[in-house]
Amino acid sequence: MPSTTVTAASLDQNLALAKRCSQEAALAGAKAAAVATIASAIPTLASVRMLPWAKANINPTGQALIISTVAGMAYFIAADKKILLLARLHSYENAPEHLKNTSFQGTAQATLAGAKAAAVATVASAIPTLASVRMLPWAKANINPTGQALIISTVAGMAYFIAADKKILSLARRHSFEQAPDHLKNTSFQGAGRPHPAFFRP
Repeated sequence: MPSTTVTAASLDQNLALAKRCSQEAALAGAKAAAVATIASAIPTLASVRMLPWAKANINPTGQALIISTVAGMAYFIAADKKILLLARLHSYENAPEHLKNTSFQGTAQATLAGAKAAAVATVASAIPTLASVRMLPWAKANINPTGQALIISTVAGMAYFIAADKKILSLARRHSFEQAPDHLKNTSFQGAGRPHPAFFRP
């Protein structure tokens, strides 16, 4: 049975690379969050002082939620983008020639899958949200237009990231399976709770 040898040096190198990628992603996310905080705080705070509708409907809690939501989304978008960029770069460097022309297609497919999921989630969350503020007294009294928009946008954003990450992981798993040695391909999709018989063979 063929065997794959992993040296301590290569393992240390991979761990150091993973740590560096995490640090770079965290730094990129922090920078994006700082910029997004300023970029969203200025128009938000200005609008509640200059626009009658915003002054009447966006209380301090709503203002804080708008700014923090924008900052949080900016952090995760930038961090995910940085991680995917580094992963794609390293995968491209190590990929076989027949897979190199597909290395950069994953981002477009993931973006499309995320956009579709976000569109569906927007409709699916907007209908009950808008209906509840018209039919339920509690919702009508407590969920103002800002809250409605935040609920819908939060659901859409979560759906986008879940679908995009799922697509990227699916493509990565498929490419990893294509590159795996033959003696490992029959164990690639076996769950940890039920090891394949080949796992026990010497």
